[in-house]
Amino acid sequence: MSSSALRRATAAIGAAVLAAGVALVAVAPAQAVILPGNIDSAQQRTLTVHKYALGPGNGAVAGTGQELPPSTNLGQPLPGAVFTATQVAGVDLTTPEGWTIATNLTPQAASTRLASTSFTSTPSSANGTANFTVDPALYPTGMPIGLYYVKETVLPADATNPAAPFLVSLPLPTGPVGAPANQWIYDVHVYPKNAVTELTKTRVPAPANSVEARNPDLIRWAIASSIPTLAPGDTITNYVLGDTIPSSLEFVETPPAGVAPTGVTVTSAAGIAQNFVRDVDYTVDIAATTSTLTFTPAGLTRLTALQGGVVTGSILTRAVSIPSDGIIVNTATASINGATETVTGATSVGQLTVYAYESNNGSPKVPLAGAVYQVYLTQNDANLQQNPISIEGVTNWTTAANGIVVIPIMTPGNYYVREITPPTGFNIPQTNPIQAVVVAGPTSTVAPVRNYVEFNHTQVSAANFLLPLTGGDGGLWFGLGGAGLIVLALGAAFVVRRRAAAAHTLA
Repeated sequence: MSSSALRRATAAIGAAVLAAGVALVAVAPAQAVILPGNIDSAQQRTLTVHKYALGPGNGAVAGTGQELPPSTNLGQPLPGAVFTATQVAGVDLTTPEGWTIATNLTPQAASTRLASTSFTSTPSSANGTANFTVDPALYPTGMPIGLYYVKETVLPADATNPAAPFLVSLPLPTGPVGAPANQWIYDVHVYPKNAVTELTKTRVPAPANSVEARNPDLIRWAIASSIPTLAPGDTITNYVLGDTIPSSLEFVETPPAGVAPTGVTVTSAAGIAQNFVRDVDYTVDIAATTSTLTFTPAGLTRLTALQGGVVTGSILTRAVSIPSDGIIVNTATASINGATETVTGATSVGQLTVYAYESNNGSPKVPLAGAVYQVYLTQNDANLQQNPISIEGVTNWTTAANGIVVIPIMTPGNYYVREITPPTGFNIPQTNPIQAVVVAGPTSTVAPVRNYVEFNHTQVSAANFLLPLTGGDGGLWFGLGGAGLIVLALGAAFVVRRRAAAAHTLA
């Protein structure tokens, strides 16, 4: 074959390989089989696919068919991809005419003239490598000499777009400008890229001592998804983020004043926030257990121009029950260009039980009803009795006949419990407020005790009341007083009798 024909063939196949996103130039390892001269049909031939995510720093330079050294930064390897290599019919690479045809074929044109000879790769491993399986009894020297149309038939889990189909010849010419020049590569390595997105779901802590923080049953979730880097010419055709909540959560229809129920932030690859408008660039739909953030056609056009950026959607929920381990697990999905990825996020919730009782000198605890409590985020607020926490609008909790009141759902952390009204006939405890530590899970009053505080009470003092004196000196004075009354009575009787006798004598 003439050098001009070889140049054309190398350029054509190289362009097809570029469409696959083969990255960077390479130096062949020592074990690579690269030989000069005529094609050696007895030489073993292999095709190896190295699968990586497409990013801003790769996929822009055509590869050479040689294996890249381990030190090359190729980005994120993608496991689970499967490829099919099908021989293109009517292209005999043992003849000059065959190379002429190969020179003029495009992947699209080649896809219409495929032969029945086809090979399937193993799924790409954790390092992104996939090899084509060949029956040695049928093909003792590996895949036959020919031009192959290679198509990704199974996408990696996180991929949003399949790698573009590409053409590769076995063996592959290095061409007159290759390194080394005018050689044949019998062990061909290709590096097709996938556009991928990264999806995370996390709990967003409320700002310290904010209104949202003072409603500790509220849980805000953030679903963050990268805007994938696409192959040239590709666009983002759909972009949807979804949140499916478990039974332990509910969406908040009417949040406290100043607390936003939802939020959407879009940033560029440089981290610069963009102004996306609800119902113009995206919509948010909330049902009983799902919320869905969907970008409109206008928003998709803007996202396509922000490849490498991040979309973050936030949604406010309320915890309504506590799992036995205190951990709520929530699921998020991202559907981008037809590919779906699912992740979970988790957060912990707890509760707090307050017990009011009366006990003196180690006597059994007697529960007290009617003690009223508030809970605060800081000791200063507790001392000033300002900014108490609120659970669904409730800020005061009162003990029942068993002396117990349960503050049902709380974000784990430090709190301060203050008794604001004592049980009737009892004093407010001297230790007030009491610091409480809330951890994940329900209350336990057996070791290890958790999510529990108690307040001991004393009765109001009897010295506050003026009671009649009884017993002791008081009895003596009562006795003396009684004797005096008796003496007075006897004296009065004596006088009366004297007067009666004198009256009788005169008569």
